[in-house]
Amino acid sequence: MAKFYPVETLDHDKPIVYYPPRLGPLPAVRKAAFGSASMDAAILPHPEENDSIGISKTVLEGLHIPEGVAKFGIFLNEDTLFLGPLIGIFTSNLIDSSTQPAGERTNSFSKLLDTCGASGASGFLFTGQGIDWEKNLVKGYFFSGGSWESRLVPFPNVVYDRLPTRKSESRPESKLAKERLQKDYLIPWFNPGFFNKLDIFERLKENRHAEKYLPETHLFTSVTETRRLLDKHGSIYLKPIHGTLGIGIRQVIAEFPGSTCYCRFRDQTGSNKLLKFNSLHALTSKMFGKRGLKNILIQQRILLLKVGGRPVDFRVHTNKDGKGKWQVSAIAGKQAGFGSITTHVRNGGDVHTLKELFGEKDAVKYERKLSEAALELSEILEERLEGISAEFGFDFGIDRDGIVWLFEVNSKPGRSIFHHRGMRKYEYLTRKLPIDYAIHLAEKSVKAPEEIYH
Repeated sequence: MAKFYPVETLDHDKPIVYYPPRLGPLPAVRKAAFGSASMDAAILPHPEENDSIGISKTVLEGLHIPEGVAKFGIFLNEDTLFLGPLIGIFTSNLIDSSTQPAGERTNSFSKLLDTCGASGASGFLFTGQGIDWEKNLVKGYFFSGGSWESRLVPFPNVVYDRLPTRKSESRPESKLAKERLQKDYLIPWFNPGFFNKLDIFERLKENRHAEKYLPETHLFTSVTETRRLLDKHGSIYLKPIHGTLGIGIRQVIAEFPGSTCYCRFRDQTGSNKLLKFNSLHALTSKMFGKRGLKNILIQQRILLLKVGGRPVDFRVHTNKDGKGKWQVSAIAGKQAGFGSITTHVRNGGDVHTLKELFGEKDAVKYERKLSEAALELSEILEERLEGISAEFGFDFGIDRDGIVWLFEVNSKPGRSIFHHRGMRKYEYLTRKLPIDYAIHLAEKSVKAPEEIYH
């Protein structure tokens, strides 16, 4: 991984960059680069023989390097010395504001950019609308000293995709930015896209090592087929294929094959309901109305482990690290609210550490089970997805026999579990690992770009 050095400004009107002498002679290096920008410069060992990088004002201006950069890494490729890296965090709906450029998301982004700076990289937020394709510059939003400021900078060395919604991803300016920066400028772009639940399950079913984690899951085709699955399992879930936060999920229960049905759900007022129906036809007509069950998944219900009489499931985050290896970055237990069919906090659920739920000995056992499953599935998913995957959020259950089941995978996992006091150290890790990986990708894009997508 790159070594980072303190930066000093040279009061010089010529294009000069001093590098730490310990790097040895660099006689073939004649250019300096920052992000996508480069210029001819005198690349010389620091005359005071210290471990800092000296950059003349001419180079700072020519490469659009922001003021106040404290540290830079150095990457070498042929005749160019790359300074940085410059990491772009791609999002949407930014406004010019020194305090809240990203609205309620601002606090999360400020922490991410603080982590970026502490790691030695230069990080900024940007949107598709902020790109000037003629000048190869982008309007970047930087966070420093508790305040936000926008500046024009070159295109970044690497992009971390943090678009908030499917709608923002589908906008023309977002699509154009993603396509051109990757194809025309060969900039690595990681964490792309939102997942389709069924598509992920279909991809995983193709691998025998992943299949053991999967409850039976199908797209709705008919009430008759749904009844067959209900009778087979005794209880099923009906889930929106693009759903989030547990919204719209119904649990259907049958006492025995062909019997009347019960439906448990949370209504629009936030109350948990249980209704009885004479038939599955009547249930689906009442629950889904005219829109029917289009884009609804049917999933086998798993009888979950319970603590204090309340079902528990788990959120596990994985991230790639500074060496490009998968790591488990967070594990939390989620305990369902009384009468709720999901463990979501908005439905009355509670977040706990494994130790709080199970005690120290059993917490170690369940952490091992969940970590093994998450790392195995991360590797399998990475092989089966397009683009560069570097972050997953898994929703797991463990049944009463101790078997791990996968309910859902998120490409851009929510962060509500980190509101729990015991999860703070994991919150930091889920920020640091993506930045470490971004630095790793940036270095690889300079030294071995042909390896990025292989």
